[in-house]
Amino acid sequence: MHKPDLKYLRPLSNALAWALLLLMVAVMINVLGDMQYWRGWVRDHALGLLLWRMGLYAVLIYGWLRMRTRLLLRGAQIRPRLRRTEVAGIAALVLLEISNILSSLEAP
Repeated sequence: MHKPDLKYLRPLSNALAWALLLLMVAVMINVLGDMQYWRGWVRDHALGLLLWRMGLYAVLIYGWLRMRTRLLLRGAQIRPRLRRTEVAGIAALVLLEISNILSSLEAP
């Protein structure tokens, strides 16, 4: 019987732990902090945050393209699944940015 390869679980669990930690910090800032001050800070630093997100997206795209080439070497049957994954990822990022734009338009 084929034993599953679990060497990817450690980095995945580390990334998940960091993401949860950052999420908890963001929630604590929002709950405990002054909301008007927080919204003002985000509004004042919107350009820097946009540049940060664009840099992050560039790194993610670079990593995805490197991983995609290795995955495509495994065979043609994986191509449709990769396409669905790419479309879902792009749709999620576009919806996130549309949400950011709409929330910035709502703010006074």
